[in-house]
Amino acid sequence: MKPTQEMNISLVWCLLVLSFAIKVLFSLTTHYFKVEDGGERSVCVTFGFFFFVKAMAVLIVTENYLEFGLETGFTNFSDSAMQFLEKQGLESQSPVSKLTFKFFLAIFCSFIGAFLTFPGLRLAQMHLDALNLATEKITQTLLHINFLAPLFMVLLWVKPITKDYIMNPPLGKESIPFNTRIGDPTSQTASFLLEKTVL
Repeated sequence: MKPTQEMNISLVWCLLVLSFAIKVLFSLTTHYFKVEDGGERSVCVTFGFFFFVKAMAVLIVTENYLEFGLETGFTNFSDSAMQFLEKQGLESQSPVSKLTFKFFLAIFCSFIGAFLTFPGLRLAQMHLDALNLATEKITQTLLHINFLAPLFMVLLWVKPITKDYIMNPPLGKESIPFNTRIGDPTSQTASFLLEKTVL
């Protein structure tokens, strides 16, 4: 069997971790929905619709600005699905359209956003409590950096920031290119190391 035809086992482990995380978040959210008098249910639904609109707005942005790799991934998925259907003797142009794929992806993101609503509020409350207990400026600065670290990691997905300021940093009048192509393995490794440093 050729290496290209072998199944990537790491995908199975990633799917297992993702499924267990979603299961825990779902069980946590169901406890808020069981409360009769509280407003937790309304908060979860409101944040779910908010993240749905936000995901639809993000998915409209082209790959020139956000490096998600959805276009390449969708193309590879469509080609593989068409080859599989042709081997089964079925004729199909594409298993699903790009608009339908993005719509269901936005729905999935809205569910994840609704699941993460109350953990996010708890994290913000814990951050405020830690700031009130901390007296030194250095500790408060480290707490702020720790709270904003996920935002820095999200900004690494923005191509103009990653390409212009990290891969090709301007130093005075000249710029020293770290790499000329943002999709090269070296740049991907550098982005991965930056994400791990932020985490």
